[in-house]
Amino acid sequence: AKSFRYYVYGTLVVLTVFFGSAELLTRTVSWFSGKGFTLALHELDGHDEAISEIYQWHPFVGFTFRPDGFFEGGHPRQARKTRKFIDSHGFLARDRGLVWDKGDGEIRIATIGGSTTASVNLSFDENWPGRLGALLQQALPGKTIRVINAGVPGFDTAQSIGNLALRVMPFNPDVVVIYHAYNDLKVIRSDIAYNPDYSHVHRKPYGFHKEPPWLIRLLNRSMFYVRMRNQYRQMQALRTRVGANDGQERLRAVPALAARTFEQHLQSLVAIAQLGGAKVVLSSYATLHDLQRDYTDRDVVDTLSAIQKQELNQLARFTPGLTLDGVIEGMREYNEIIEVVAKRNNTGWVDNARLIPHETEYFVDRVHFGSRGAARMAENLLPAVLAQLRP
Repeated sequence: AKSFRYYVYGTLVVLTVFFGSAELLTRTVSWFSGKGFTLALHELDGHDEAISEIYQWHPFVGFTFRPDGFFEGGHPRQARKTRKFIDSHGFLARDRGLVWDKGDGEIRIATIGGSTTASVNLSFDENWPGRLGALLQQALPGKTIRVINAGVPGFDTAQSIGNLALRVMPFNPDVVVIYHAYNDLKVIRSDIAYNPDYSHVHRKPYGFHKEPPWLIRLLNRSMFYVRMRNQYRQMQALRTRVGANDGQERLRAVPALAARTFEQHLQSLVAIAQLGGAKVVLSSYATLHDLQRDYTDRDVVDTLSAIQKQELNQLARFTPGLTLDGVIEGMREYNEIIEVVAKRNNTGWVDNARLIPHETEYFVDRVHFGSRGAARMAENLLPAVLAQLRP
């Protein structure tokens, strides 16, 4: 019995020392390499406690940022993390200055979209909504400019309709900037009947994750475990060719119903803003890849940088219902729809898909902006927003 207890206790001590040392070493190396001593958001799963501390359930739009909080944002290709602040209304903000009643001489600009609008990899002043506000303040020194960044990572136009109508319009924005396209492509599936409200893919409360067993929850706090887990997932992804063994036949084009739904959703967003007394600016969706090029041509692919090649594959992984050429064609088609809606409703229109260079200096991945891309986005939007503000 003593011998048995000796081996049990000895094994526990050895395992504790081994995993404790591995954890400390992983965090130390991470800290010295500039990735920080704690895990970044992009490394975590949706059910992890660090994620649930940032987001909260919302009965009509699925989830929003949890009010009155801070979190560290970032991106795998950015060494520097950013400190993000959430105001008392659940919007990404610089300060707590947003109140229900608009002050004298105050102009409010609301931005609607997904992660490329929220821009959690950049600080508030560095992302494109914040930069746009700073440029407007320079152009209109006699006014007080306040930006309501209502972007939420993962949101498509279905979520944004509720977000704009119920959370943003009560603050009486003067201009609403709408930036959508990419997330709406991921709801297209060949194995599920399509519904215009996107309920065919959002079968549970949006953002809901079943809580894993206590042991997994405990392991998810370990940087050593999480990074080993993520490395394994990446190895599995590299072994699996996009479109193979994924249980469905990918579509080579966006179905007519999906395109029509996207147009209807955009029209609803414009109508909600305009009926609430706001002017609207629409923008085409900018990407790291030039959507006018043929990426089925090997000669074209060979001219791409290493990051562009890697992110080209990720385009198709993000949209499980479309082939790669289907994704490219879909983004072209959706950008054309955005322009049609803008001209039909006489809104502001900016073709950022063509204006922002398709270079790695402007993007940190296939669609998210780096600091330089955010600056260019804000500069491009400025004239259109000023034009909408004129009497």
